[in-house]
Amino acid sequence: MSKSWTCGLCGGTIIEGQRFTFIGGIGAVHVECLNRRALSGAPESYRDLIALLDANEVLLYAITRFKEAEAVASSEEVRGVIAGVRRDVEKLAGRISSLLSGRVSV
Repeated sequence: MSKSWTCGLCGGTIIEGQRFTFIGGIGAVHVECLNRRALSGAPESYRDLIALLDANEVLLYAITRFKEAEAVASSEEVRGVIAGVRRDVEKLAGRISSLLSGRVSV
């Protein structure tokens, strides 16, 4: 059974495997909701914000693909290596999310 959360921005359901992240003070959010909210009041000069959102999206996509690869792998060795790399990418995504949480107003 897949895990699920409620998006802290739109109130919709987030299902594990969808692109989402956790933002301090908000909780789980869809990437699309986060992007819309972050850019809604931002002038075009917020290049850092756009760069962070783009980097966040890439990392979250990688996390979902690593989870899929873990499920397909037939050996414990390969599953373990893929899981370790996924955890590293999750840590990187957390660093980006920390920077985003200071730039997104709720």
